[in-house]
Amino acid sequence: MTDLEKAESLFKEYKIKEAYPVFKSLAEAGDARAMYFLALYHNYYLEAAPWDPEEAAKWALKGAQAEDPLCAFFCLLHSDGIAREELDKLYEKRETWISKVKENPDCYALEALGCYTMIHADEHTELDEAFSLLHTAAMGGYWKAWNDIGQFYDPHVQDNPEFVRHVADPKRSMEAYRKSAEAGYPDAFNRLAYFYYLGTGVTKDKKEGIRLFRKAFAKGHLRAGVALGVMYIFDGNGTSDKKEGFKITKKAAEGNDPLALGNLANCYFYGHGTKKDRRLAKIYYQKASDLGMDSSTTQLGVIYHEDGNDKKAFELFRKAADHHYVEALGWLAACYQFGYGTEKNTEKAMELLQHAAAHGSEDAKIALQQIRSEMSE
Repeated sequence: MTDLEKAESLFKEYKIKEAYPVFKSLAEAGDARAMYFLALYHNYYLEAAPWDPEEAAKWALKGAQAEDPLCAFFCLLHSDGIAREELDKLYEKRETWISKVKENPDCYALEALGCYTMIHADEHTELDEAFSLLHTAAMGGYWKAWNDIGQFYDPHVQDNPEFVRHVADPKRSMEAYRKSAEAGYPDAFNRLAYFYYLGTGVTKDKKEGIRLFRKAFAKGHLRAGVALGVMYIFDGNGTSDKKEGFKITKKAAEGNDPLALGNLANCYFYGHGTKKDRRLAKIYYQKASDLGMDSSTTQLGVIYHEDGNDKKAFELFRKAADHHYVEALGWLAACYQFGYGTEKNTEKAMELLQHAAAHGSEDAKIALQQIRSEMSE
């Protein structure tokens, strides 16, 4: 048995801490398939390596360029941080990747192809094929495949609302997550926690939900920590403990999760569980903004506006508005309407407000009415 085969066997048994140094050594030596596993470690809160999507994308792209089909599927499924031209090249070769995977249909290949087929399925026959691939991988002992099946039945998952409407099934979702959790996968604990905390398909049990969130967070799942922080800060039905929420949020932010950083900034800005500290709020909003958190970019813009630096505020509002973030669209419209950091341009302001209103902003609708009323006088 080769070192790669030994590492893959350990990985399937969820002995991920033992497998990681082997994968890392092989990847650094140029083994493309090992690069795929490093991408998984950095993207899925696996305890042996820090969560780092950029690092995951780097390894996956390097492996795909070395003709590894699993790395190619990873890039196609996790396209953030990968150049458009590189993605186009990979997509053009998708039939080649599919053929290569089918040549060696082990549980890892089946899971990767199953996920790709599921996400890109247009017809029910393709959905059936995807479920078959994932189920075969899961029955082969792969804990991540069970978690994938749980997600595709999960009514809480909104990444693909059209799909969720067709197959949401809380009972099947929980059954699959439990099988994944039995192996120790943190994301399975995190996802099960929502069912109990919200009472979806099961009797509501907030204590059990909190226990599962804590278990996932203890195993390095940063988003479980983000959820815990929010629950402790805002739950008005007995769970509320703002100091504990702040403590958890701060710990999650140490993992450089953008949502955690933004929430930590909110804690300092509004005084949730800690003293208000505008300076620290600004620092953490900037960190979250640098990682692509549009809500933090917008809030940072608000702070600069309040501090009298409208030029900087305008730049930040425009940055978030370019991503169609509704609140930023409203603020950018205000900049054009009143000349904050730019020349007044009522036509541009109305265009932005119409965009925001079309995305459900009631404030934008009111502002539009006010402008139209003033123009008609």
